[in-house]
Amino acid sequence: MRLFFCFQLFLFVNLSISQETNYSSESISKELTANANAVVRLDKMEVMVAARDLMKVKSTRIITVLNKKGNRYVQAYAGYNKNRKINKIEAVVYNQFGQEIKKIKKKDFIDVSAVSSGTLYSDARVLYLDYTPISYPYTVVFTKEYTSVNTAFLPSWYFLDGYNVSTEQSEYSIQFNNNASFRHKELNFNEHVINIEITANKISYKGQNLKAYKDEDYSPAFSDVAPRVKVALDHFHLEGVNGTAKTWKEYGKWIYDELIQGRGVVDAVTTSKVKNLVNDIEDPKEKVKAVYEYVQNNTRYISVQLGIGGWMPISAAEVDEVKYGDCKGLTNYTMALLKVVGIESFYTVVFAGRSIKNIDFDFPSLQGNHAILNIPIDGVDTWLECTSQMTPANFISEFTDNRFVLKVKPDGGELVKTLKYSENENYQFTSAEYFLKANGGISGNLNISSKGSQYNRKYRLPVKTEKEKELHYKEYWNYINNIKLDNIVFENDKDDITFKENVSLSATNYATLNDGEILFAPNAFNRNEHVPDRYRTRTQDVVIERGFLDEDEFKIHLPDGFRVKSLPEAIKINSKFGVYAVTIEQESESLLIYKRKWLLKEGRYDKEEYKAFRNFMRSAARYDKNKIILTNI
Repeated sequence: MRLFFCFQLFLFVNLSISQETNYSSESISKELTANANAVVRLDKMEVMVAARDLMKVKSTRIITVLNKKGNRYVQAYAGYNKNRKINKIEAVVYNQFGQEIKKIKKKDFIDVSAVSSGTLYSDARVLYLDYTPISYPYTVVFTKEYTSVNTAFLPSWYFLDGYNVSTEQSEYSIQFNNNASFRHKELNFNEHVINIEITANKISYKGQNLKAYKDEDYSPAFSDVAPRVKVALDHFHLEGVNGTAKTWKEYGKWIYDELIQGRGVVDAVTTSKVKNLVNDIEDPKEKVKAVYEYVQNNTRYISVQLGIGGWMPISAAEVDEVKYGDCKGLTNYTMALLKVVGIESFYTVVFAGRSIKNIDFDFPSLQGNHAILNIPIDGVDTWLECTSQMTPANFISEFTDNRFVLKVKPDGGELVKTLKYSENENYQFTSAEYFLKANGGISGNLNISSKGSQYNRKYRLPVKTEKEKELHYKEYWNYINNIKLDNIVFENDKDDITFKENVSLSATNYATLNDGEILFAPNAFNRNEHVPDRYRTRTQDVVIERGFLDEDEFKIHLPDGFRVKSLPEAIKINSKFGVYAVTIEQESESLLIYKRKWLLKEGRYDKEEYKAFRNFMRSAARYDKNKIILTNI
């Protein structure tokens, strides 16, 4: 009887433990593994804002990684510095059956600088788990606790980590002391059941069984579709400085007063030098160009993560002395030099990156990851990217274009929008003349002029090595085998913001020879070969962030002794997504003129229109490969 009781107790205890710690991948529902590279079993964070200058955070994260693509979502790391202390950090790894295979204590985490080698000054460091899986699936249980004096950045919360990741359970709670005034904003909750509990000093969220969003071609940015939460204090603390951000005007005033004011003075020598630069210049736009080029020629970019949490720029005087700075320091320095020559400009905070991300209009808080300079001239904004030594004045495409940013003025902040480049402004024109040979080879010369976003992808070519240039063109014309680049000349017109390429080339076996006939594609130099993936059921809207316009005109010299068997008919496709048009005219027995127009419109389209969009793209790719048959005369 006693043995039976002990056995029952043993069985009960073990069943309880197995139920509490069931990390087997087999216990995950099929709904959550569908389209998933990883499944977050539990993501739980508890935040306590104990005072304006004290935040305590506890976090538990359990994730099952299903394949190699899911490794990036383990996210077992914790940052620290002099104002943020890690109190606890550990991880345990389990195999697919839920059996423990490795335990990692704090001393076993890798301790590295939290910034890149391009950063000169920073005390920011990170502990991270360095684990190489021996098989899939596997599960990581990661826990951490930390305290911080900074309450300017309260942890935001995503209930899903990214495309192709699902979540079993997600819990987020944040508690404030009784005197704290806070704001919260929920985004993209419509399609999910997420429970919310709100009291005077605490807010809690809980979501369960959130299926993975499938990553599809031309999907929206994940932040635009994922359920997430923002929380912010009206009155915060940032490394020794108190701040207020109830409105954008108020927050901008705080940035100016605490971070910018008094840091824009240069010495008499530099003042005289810069004034002499513009002595003979009347046009304020030309003055801006002159000062901007001076900054580009006399400074370089190095990240400096010091000064009130990395948000305060180093002073203009220090940049002038050491000849380097980060985006904040170089923007502030350029602003100081423009002030010397009588031009008012404004430090501006932005979310930079190829994907367009706006400063949130109705949620004032510390936002952004980059600084640029705004110069209003006669009611029109000019923009400067002060970290680049190559970018023309007033060119910001594909990094800070077409988004709302925070302009910092002495009397407060103002949300404004940066320059947008239309499809016609993202322009490329290719003119070429090439000779088709009887043996199937080609040789020719072409000129490419690029503007807007297409300029952005080209203007760095001159600083590349010869090998890198060759690789660039071989990838660009990857459909031409045995290509030989004979001569390459670049011209970067910074006034017109146009990049020009002149390329002479040749290739063998471009055309196919068959029974005395030659088969070749007249579009030798600008083919669109991309066809978006096909989906049985499209789940996301179609997003084209930036449109473009390509126009091409090629003179094609045919080999002696051959004539065109038949010319393809003219093609014109008008679609809500753009225009595709091709004409081929025969100027003489031995000369063809090929003209092409390819316009893709930016926009957001309903997911039901994806099939039509894909058909449009597929048609363009197919017609770009159209061929002409030449026969012996």
